[in-house]
Amino acid sequence: MLPFRERNVVRKDWRRVDLKIAFCYPNVYRAGMSGLTVQLLYALLNLREDVVCERFFLPSGEGFKPLLSVESNQPLKKFDVIAFTFQYEEDYVNALKMLLSSGIEVWRKKRKTKPLLVAGGPCILENPAPLKGFFDLFVVGEVEAVLDDFVDRLKIAVENGNIDVFEGRDGYLTYNSEKARRVYVKNLDEAPHPIAQIVPEGEVKPSYMPVFGKTFLVEVVRGCPRRCRFCLISHVSNPLRERSLKKLEEIIVEGVKYTGVSKVTLIGAGIAYYPKLEDLCEFIVSQSLQVSVSSLSAELTTEKLVKCLVKGGEKTLTIAPETGCERLRTLIGKPVSDRRFIEASKTALNCGIKNLKLYFMVGLPNEKKEDLDGIVRLSKEIGRLGFGKKSVRLSVNPLIPKPHTPLQFYRIRSLEYLEEAYRKIRDGLRGDVRFRVETLNPKHAHIQAALSIGGEDLGKIVFKVALYGGGLGAWRKALKEEGKTLENFLNPPKPGEKPVWSMVDVGLNEKLLAEEYSRILEG
Repeated sequence: MLPFRERNVVRKDWRRVDLKIAFCYPNVYRAGMSGLTVQLLYALLNLREDVVCERFFLPSGEGFKPLLSVESNQPLKKFDVIAFTFQYEEDYVNALKMLLSSGIEVWRKKRKTKPLLVAGGPCILENPAPLKGFFDLFVVGEVEAVLDDFVDRLKIAVENGNIDVFEGRDGYLTYNSEKARRVYVKNLDEAPHPIAQIVPEGEVKPSYMPVFGKTFLVEVVRGCPRRCRFCLISHVSNPLRERSLKKLEEIIVEGVKYTGVSKVTLIGAGIAYYPKLEDLCEFIVSQSLQVSVSSLSAELTTEKLVKCLVKGGEKTLTIAPETGCERLRTLIGKPVSDRRFIEASKTALNCGIKNLKLYFMVGLPNEKKEDLDGIVRLSKEIGRLGFGKKSVRLSVNPLIPKPHTPLQFYRIRSLEYLEEAYRKIRDGLRGDVRFRVETLNPKHAHIQAALSIGGEDLGKIVFKVALYGGGLGAWRKALKEEGKTLENFLNPPKPGEKPVWSMVDVGLNEKLLAEEYSRILEG
């Protein structure tokens, strides 16, 4: 049971439905309810009168405890289908922990009866291979495009005890399938958007409160026009699709009415490039609502837009220079000058933004020590505009090569290199009170890289890590028992080789990706 109430929860009489789906987010409530995925799929599945969909989250704290659904305190074992959405690779371990804690056999070949295990999300588009030993079915793409077909076939599969009904159809990958083509919504205005979103009510502990607080989430775009060469989402979510301003206004008016919130959060990978972003923010503010945008594009950050965001209660602006070097920025597909980032930061400060968040990456191809110095230099130039103590936050993370991008052929840099890169940046900013530097542990970056490009053989390691409770210690123990090191799983495919994720067809040309990678290496 949650220690607070929620608004807009759906509770159904189990005796009146044909299919019971446990929708699992393999992380804590705060993480799961911060994005639109849970809201959308929960709403869509419960729209079907013949379906009950109830939520499960990873419990806080240590230990294996049987999970109970948020809605009716039912155990996982009572559901016909257990469906996971994977947004982050390291959540694979969490998913197995959730199943193990509920006494469910995780290995597909050993599982004799229901429930059926289904998985979807961007990580499945990326590379489902490490999970093939566990799941019966993968949804490849956007489930709205096949929703009714998906549910109808699930009912048949549960009744028959097998998933043959999904074989050979776009959007579905079974353990017997050789390939599955991605499905997607063609027109975002015609796609359903969750209106009566679930919102925590009353006093909520910070450990449960969604990242954006009590807000109404609005998906403005899908995909991104930038197509940066390192970015998974911009490559697997194309074509770019946008909702019209009129449709967004209708969604916001209805959503605020049903949720009772006073804040709207605009989301989408390419949100910064939405051509009517200023108009949309002005509309939200005109409704006496607060507005938040996940990040902005430096070259499209205008005084009018920032003033509107400030009027809507925004206090922090997020932009992503990615590198401190224009040469590297161009190589990775983001040819934006340092001057643009400085001007955007100055505009933000002059309009009343007090805090700035800057995203940087290290470990890029052709990266030199002076490029790392460039991160320090650019950050200091921005800081000198007039930002106060601890008001500029740097989020510095390693480049993690992703399938379906030109950098899928690139090997992640060594732990030693990444640690030294962090040290160089921290040393360059040491003593400057304006800056806070946050980094991802290079060991976790290596784990994410292995899970991104790994094959089915990595599943045994993932299982043991889950069995040992997760964490770096569990990874060390599991790898040692199997006589492996993480290095064994970090070798990317060579151009021309068939990658382990070739079973997923996202509509990209491997030859063109290899040609782009060659151009990156050539500088």
